[in-house]
Amino acid sequence: MSKLMKAAVYIEPGRIVLEDRPMPEIGPLDALMRVTTTTICGTDIHILEGEHPVESGRIIGHEPVGVIESLALPSLATRKASAPSQGLSRPAAGQTPA
Repeated sequence: MSKLMKAAVYIEPGRIVLEDRPMPEIGPLDALMRVTTTTICGTDIHILEGEHPVESGRIIGHEPVGVIESLALPSLATRKASAPSQGLSRPAAGQTPA
């Protein structure tokens, strides 16, 4: 049985539920983060209110804070930290990747 994680899932306008979902496998350039705090963003509010149509079952929320549990490549540990955005991490303005 695969490990499970909690996910905020859009069902229909006005309804988001917390569900157990399989924890994804990390890819060659990914990190697995244990989320300690999160929130939803303005886009998620528009989705909830039915103003931005998305399919039922979509996992929402991309504003996490957490602890890195696993790195696909140990060399990623030397990179500068940056906030994730839509699942992507980028160096802050003026920084170059390590």
